[in-house]
Formats: sequence, structure tokens, C-alpha cells
Amino acid sequence: MKRNLFICIVALGLFGLQGCFKDSCVREVTYIKFTPVYKTVEELHNTEVHSEEPRPLENPGKIYYYADHLFINELHEGVHVFDNSNPENPVPVAFLSIPGVEDIAIRNGVLYANSYADLLAVAIADLQGARIVGRVENAFPLPWGDYVDDQGRVLVYYEQEEVTEVMDCNTFKTLRNTGGVFWLASGPTAQFADALTNSSIGNGGTGVGGSFARFTILSDKLYIVDHSSLRVFDLAQPTQPAMVGTADIGWGIETIFPYDNDRVFIGSNDGMFIYDVSDPLQPQYLSSLAHARACDPVFVYGDYAYVTLRNGSFCEGFTNQLDLIDIADLYNPKLVKSFPMDNPHGLAVKDDLLFLCEGSYGLKVFDVTDPLKLDKELRDHVKDLDAYDVIALPGDRKILLLIGQDGFYQFDYSHPEQLVLLSHIPAD
Repeated sequence: MKRNLFICIVALGLFGLQGCFKDSCVREVTYIKFTPVYKTVEELHNTEVHSEEPRPLENPGKIYYYADHLFINELHEGVHVFDNSNPENPVPVAFLSIPGVEDIAIRNGVLYANSYADLLAVAIADLQGARIVGRVENAFPLPWGDYVDDQGRVLVYYEQEEVTEVMDCNTFKTLRNTGGVFWLASGPTAQFADALTNSSIGNGGTGVGGSFARFTILSDKLYIVDHSSLRVFDLAQPTQPAMVGTADIGWGIETIFPYDNDRVFIGSNDGMFIYDVSDPLQPQYLSSLAHARACDPVFVYGDYAYVTLRNGSFCEGFTNQLDLIDIADLYNPKLVKSFPMDNPHGLAVKDDLLFLCEGSYGLKVFDVTDPLKLDKELRDHVKDLDAYDVIALPGDRKILLLIGQDGFYQFDYSHPEQLVLLSHIPAD
């Protein structure tokens, strides 16, 4: 009897999830809890935009740069705005409250943003008095379609919270494991899993987004990717955006990157797509390149596309690498080489330098004068930060904008072997 009890204790210690008595098996688990958020149809289409006093960063998302101003998304709540005319001292200007917002793009003083399923045009020439000047209802589908609860409310998104708790084995088995991430969600879990596998400021031209952007502007057209399609909106009347073209691409679409004024590269969690948009009314498929299932930001520089694939995500990937793709022939892109990485996220390339976000592993800088040898040309590795996405400012300035879980950073990369931190806005 004692020998049997000893074997049971050893088994529990070694395996954690198995034991002689199922009810006695416990372990401490860290997982992501997803809580569904519902809105009535009236709430979806009657959102308002307000200019508020600046507030601290709490849950920073994507970044955007326009007319010496920095825009940082506070996921589903609004956009932080900073005057960044002096990168060493970004000054908070306002918080634009935009319910449901995830992506933005700006052209000539008008900010275009999603508010749940609607596309809003927001005048921001006066940042203290931002206001809606146009709305397109149901401009794109919600990720969970028309799923409603028993009160007739529509599921719009999931709130995320990291939870650590002690649980028994039976409870642990209810957690889902996607790409090495444990998570628990109520609501339509099957659909949920599939969807995740997803100064004067009035005349400043068009802004710049990061590599995770779903919105991009070319000329007077706004291009938006949702989870399955490309949608084109005419901005000839800035306050009355009108959808003029669409293209069905497939499921798991994640990012869009503009190239050469008439091409867009689209990243999905199982491949890269190239479309010709010289006729915005009829986007034309040119080619695609499949890859292992993983999250997939794309950045194009010269004759190459740089694609990051990573695990630890809801794209179900178990690969951490940077793919180098030859796109000299847009009709026949070819994978040239894959470089192992730690946990690559967003990226940017400028001045023959590749800036690669590696999540909790920090930021890496590679010389890509010879792209085939980039793994031999690491110039700097900033390790003491979290790096999600990065923008290299256009023009002659050698300045990087970087966002991560622990806040926003700016670096001077005049000497790529030793980046210089200019400023940091922490996230609470």
C-alpha cells in the first residue's frame, strides 16, 4: 500500500496532470481569459467621437505617424495623440475616444477608423474638437458574423485578461491550446478560434502605419483588409468615403502593405498575396506564396518581401523565422531563404537596415545590403524592452518608432551598431 502511494506521488510530481485520484490533481496555470463583449444594433451604429484630455497608455495597440504627430491605438477605446515634433519629448495632446477602434489611417486632416463594423471619417484639423464628418455603416463584417446572445446583442470583440490560478486537471482540460498559448473563452468558441487564426494637422498628406496595419491609403483610395477580403473606398469626397471595389481573398487575412503606388501585399496566417490595384475598382490577383501556418506581417523593400512567422500566437504556428522572398517577378514570388529567429513580430526596412521586433526578446537591427547574408550582419540587439511593431520615419530622419506591451519607444539609428534611446512613454 505504501509503495503504491509513493508511486502515485511521484507520478503527480513528474507529470502534474495525472494522478491516482483525479480530483487530487492540481497545478498552477497561466492562461488568457477572453470575455465576450456585446452591443445592441443601435449601439453599433450610433457611436460618437470625443476629444478628451490625454490619458496614460494602458493597452497600446497599433501606431501611426502623421504630420509630426504620433497616434497610438488604445484597443477598442480610442487613440492617444502626441505632438512628436521633438522626438526626445513627445507631448500628449489629446485622447480621441472612438468606441471599438482597432485600425486607423489619415489623409489631409481626416482620420479614417473602424468603429466596430462601421467606417468613420473624423475631422482632426482641430484635435481638441475632433468630430465625425462621415460614416459608412456595415463597411466590413464583424469577425464573428451575426452571432448574438439571448438578448439579441451582437458579439463585437473579446476582452483579454492574463490570469494565473490553481486549477484541477479536469478544469485544465477545458483550456484550449493554440500555438503554445492556453486560453479560455465563453461564447462561440469555434468561431472565435477561427477568427483569431486573425502643428497644423489639417493638410499633412498621408500618414504612415506599421507592418500590422489593416488600413492603408494610396492616392485617394483607402484599402482595408478584413478577415477574408480586400475592400476599396474612394476618398475623393473625404467626408463621404464610398466602397468602390472588393476582392475575396480567403480566411485568416491579417495585414496589408502598399508598394509602388499600384500594388498591395497582403499577409494571412497561411500565406502572402500580391494584388494589382492600378484599377482600384477591380483589384487583380497576381500571385501568392503559401507558408507554414503562423502570424504573418509583410514588409517590401526593393526586390524582396520580408515575412515574419512566429509561434506563441493564435495563428496556430510553431515556427519562429524570417522568410526572404524574391519578388522581382510579381507573378512568381520565390522563397529564397528562411532565417531562424526568437519570436518575430512587426518589422520595417529603411536605409538597407532591417528593424525586427522580437516580442519579449527585444529589437534587432540587421544590415540587408546583401539580404541573403542578413543573419551574419546583426548590428544591434536591444534586449530590455518588449517590441511588437516598428515604423522607420520617412525622409532623412533616422528615427524609429516602436510599440510593445510596456509602452512606446523612439530611437535614433544614425549609428545602427548602437541605437540611442530618445524617449519612452510607459504603459500602465
